[in-house]
Amino acid sequence: MDGLESRLRRGLRRAAAASLASAALLCGTAWGAGAAGVPALFDRPVVLIGTLGDREIQAKVRPKAAPEIGIEGEYFLFGHSQTILLAGETDEDQVFMEESANGTDVSGQWEGTREGDTFRGTWRSADGETLPFMLKEIRIGETPREQ
Repeated sequence: MDGLESRLRRGLRRAAAASLASAALLCGTAWGAGAAGVPALFDRPVVLIGTLGDREIQAKVRPKAAPEIGIEGEYFLFGHSQTILLAGETDEDQVFMEESANGTDVSGQWEGTREGDTFRGTWRSADGETLPFMLKEIRIGETPREQ
């Protein structure tokens, strides 16, 4: 578990550095106060760390410029440099996103629910493979907690 904790901490530091430009948006936003149609977990830019099947991933998800039209973001697998784009919709605590590895074609779909600061559900590849996923919000300045 020390390896996972170390990677999570590295991911947290990397997320903190990448999120400095979004700090003004993160500060002063009340947890649980959602924009219309956007669950509280995605009412502002968030960094999430967790698993897709048995692979560790980190994702960033944020409301689109007009939050009522959905959410967008990206994720990467630890140990891989490719960033995969995300775009989707929310309905209460239900979340549906499509991903694109090349920026054009849909390479997978994410369907899940928000449970507090956790987003979990099923990922489906374009060829039908399915994997469970679980992502937990990492707040800047906090150390990830074990589950």
